[in-house]
Amino acid sequence: MSKIKLSFSLLLALILVGMLSNAAFAKSPFSFGATQNADNTYTVTFKALSTDKAGTVFTVTLRDAGNSEVGTPQDFTTAVDADPQTFTYTTSALTVGARYTAELVYKANPTLVVASSDLLVADSNNGIIDTSKVDHSTNLINANETGFEGLSKKRSGQKMHGSYQNNTNSCASCHQTHTGEDHYLLFRDGTYSTCAACHDGTMGANGVFEAASAKSGTFGGSHAGNMSVHLADGTVDVKAAPGGNHTDTGAWGAEFTCASCHNPHGSDSARLLKTDPAGWIKTENTITGADAVNKNGNTNGGMKFSNKTIYASTAIPTTNVGDYILVKQTAVAQATIDGNVFYTKAAVPAGSDIISTYKWDYKGKKYIADSSLWMRSDGGRPAVMTELKAAGVAKAPTAEFVIVWKDGFAYSKPLDTTVASIDSATFLIGAAVDKVTNNYDYFDSAAPTYVKDSGVQMSKFCASCHTDYLSATYANADTGVFTDAHRHQTDTDRLTCVRCHYAHGTDATIMKDSLDKGLTELTAVDGKFAGNEAGALDYLKDPNPSSALKRYTGMAVCFGCHDGSIASDDTTWSNYNALQPGVYVAPVAP
Repeated sequence: MSKIKLSFSLLLALILVGMLSNAAFAKSPFSFGATQNADNTYTVTFKALSTDKAGTVFTVTLRDAGNSEVGTPQDFTTAVDADPQTFTYTTSALTVGARYTAELVYKANPTLVVASSDLLVADSNNGIIDTSKVDHSTNLINANETGFEGLSKKRSGQKMHGSYQNNTNSCASCHQTHTGEDHYLLFRDGTYSTCAACHDGTMGANGVFEAASAKSGTFGGSHAGNMSVHLADGTVDVKAAPGGNHTDTGAWGAEFTCASCHNPHGSDSARLLKTDPAGWIKTENTITGADAVNKNGNTNGGMKFSNKTIYASTAIPTTNVGDYILVKQTAVAQATIDGNVFYTKAAVPAGSDIISTYKWDYKGKKYIADSSLWMRSDGGRPAVMTELKAAGVAKAPTAEFVIVWKDGFAYSKPLDTTVASIDSATFLIGAAVDKVTNNYDYFDSAAPTYVKDSGVQMSKFCASCHTDYLSATYANADTGVFTDAHRHQTDTDRLTCVRCHYAHGTDATIMKDSLDKGLTELTAVDGKFAGNEAGALDYLKDPNPSSALKRYTGMAVCFGCHDGSIASDDTTWSNYNALQPGVYVAPVAP
């Protein structure tokens, strides 16, 4: 996708003037166009979705090349059953040969552009607006009817994202073989627009622009509510991530889009989350040395470790020979297996030989057990694969030699000698974000160990781009891959990234105060702003317009954890001196 890279200052300006929400033009009634009549009237035609055929009110606006309104925008109401929908409106005479845009928006939500056509006024003799150049928010129609309403439901239950049948037609849901809008043959120009076509809340899929989401947040924030969102529309690179690498190319230079975090072709993680968000599994890790990290001169922290020696459990290195190593235990006792939830979950028999993952702990200056997943081939060319090797030859799993990919270990059952013969490995580390009951499980200290580990994996997932912010300690400044600073201890189940932040975005409509009271609770009959939604929104509005995707307004995100003494709605915070740094108060489940 070819795009002009916008500077951060320009992006911030776009946000502040409320322009970003206009990017949510995902829902596109098809065959949208406008025809000039003999006089100064124009007829708009489009195919409405079934949800729009019951008196939905739209507004048609004509804009010039400078995006200024031409004439007065006019409303019309759709017919209940008629299709195509048509509407004739009047405007002042247009300049012959000048370019104009006809724009269709919802009356109830004027920031959501439903569709637009880039129109060229023809010569005055035929009086026809040339619609041959249709903008990318208007769908191209092909034989597979890509993008049509309810497509996924009309294909005999075939899956849109992964688990494809051998006779699949699912590819046509997003791609057009000969008439794609970009080099991926997507039916919209770019990943963001293609994903938004279904995920804007109008096609039955999960809506990412809905303001009421308490799970991942929303892209549908407003300027009035001081919205803050991940800029997933491809206008910035991955390296723009706070706490990331702002200079290197490679994975850091890739455009940040929906597909940076989600795998459109399927994933075994929750919400199609990628196991390799920033593309690091193909990058060799070169970090070595007792305290070595990127800021001290090493090249990168990729997640590929090629042809590495496997260490005996009795000979684990005491200095950093790599961020991750593999360790071999033979004839493992039942007590050791019982003491490891991942071995127990996999039903490893007593007496098995086990190869498992260890990572370097920069706080304790030693290697500790780890459960990060090992990447297996995703079908790409060349294959991206963790391989356990004996004399340089990769060993494939069997009924007796089992690789537990998701938890990063392998074992040979008693009497099998495969693990005993393995002496080296090329292994690739990814993030395994399990599906949990709700986001609370990501930071519930009372949850089972295997669920709590999902919280650590969530932080690792975010830290694929926000690398510096994954910290094992808050006690000293020796943290961060690229910089030194004191940080929250995020490499723990209690303080996962989603404890304080939404993944997609936020604004006052979904933020809460430190008592976990949001718009709904504050405007309830017994709420502080009963019947006064405007007052509640003003109270929840973050004082800093760039709110960093926070779940809580302002610095109430601090009070949420560091003060368990506030038992009433005390807006004066007169008991602020009761703050106890380090005291963790479990939040109400979001």
